[in-house]
Amino acid sequence: MRKPRRSSAPARQAGPTDQGSSETQRDRTVVVERGVSWRGPLPPPAVLDDFRKLVPDAPERIFRQWEGESEHRRSYEKAALEASIRRDLIGQISATVFALSALAVSAFALWMGEPWVAGTIGGGTIVSVVGAFLYRRGSGRTKDKQ
Repeated sequence: MRKPRRSSAPARQAGPTDQGSSETQRDRTVVVERGVSWRGPLPPPAVLDDFRKLVPDAPERIFRQWEGESEHRRSYEKAALEASIRRDLIGQISATVFALSALAVSAFALWMGEPWVAGTIGGGTIVSVVGAFLYRRGSGRTKDKQ
């Protein structure tokens, strides 16, 4: 006669559907999380009051930080605008100098008795300048429509 084998697996524990379970139901903890969000750089007054309850000078600090960020943004945008204006001005001056130089070369070629060279250089310059103005004017209209 053989001896029954002993199992090393743990005994099955009673589950929630078992009838007549001798275990008592355990206490459960429920955690509720509340979040608040807002649009814009500053919180609404009610939230500022809540911040004031935590840290007495919190609203003043929030306003100072907001004012500093606003000033930084405005100075950055002003510098970017000034750089853009300077770049455009340099581009316009360079284009004018180039166009006048090309027309001077064209006049010199005409004086030297080379009408084809003068016409090609002068005509090409005039067509390029007019084309640039028309392209710039056309691209400005499409930006306004969008």
